[in-house]
Parts: sequence; C-alpha cells; structure tokens
Amino acid sequence: MTITESIKFNKLKEENEKLKNEITELKQQQLYKEDFKEFAHCMNCGDDYDFDNKCSTCGWKRIIALKDNSKYDTLPSKEG
Repeated sequence: MTITESIKFNKLKEENEKLKNEITELKQQQLYKEDFKEFAHCMNCGDDYDFDNKCSTCGWKRIIALKDNSKYDTLPSKEG
C-alpha cells in the first residue's frame, strides 16, 4: 500500500467510526410503538371514557393526539 493509499484508508476508517457512532446515537433516539401508551381514562378527573378527543365528564381534551396515525403505523416494533 502506498503512502497516499494509506492516508486515504485511514481517513475512510476515521469517517466510518464517526458514522458508526452517529448511528448508535440515532438508534438510541428511535421511537417504537411500545413507547406510546393509550389511556382509557381522563388525565384530569380519572373517569373512564371513550376517546372522542375529550372527556364526557369534565370536557378535558386529549393532551396528546397524533396528527397522522399513518406515521405511527410505520414505527418499528421492539419485538422485531
């Protein structure tokens, strides 16, 4: 291997390590379906209710509503 090839190889190796570290960091930030929990009760008064986007007892609106459920459906599952 020539000096030029050796320098290129070392730079590629260094860049590869940086990318591996970046991938590891991004994997830690990955959301999974199991990271979301759907509540069957009102967060405000505790009454059970069907989700019509608000509680029938106190009128409390859902705090978290997915804007696009198709994005949730594309999330990977931790199980595989």
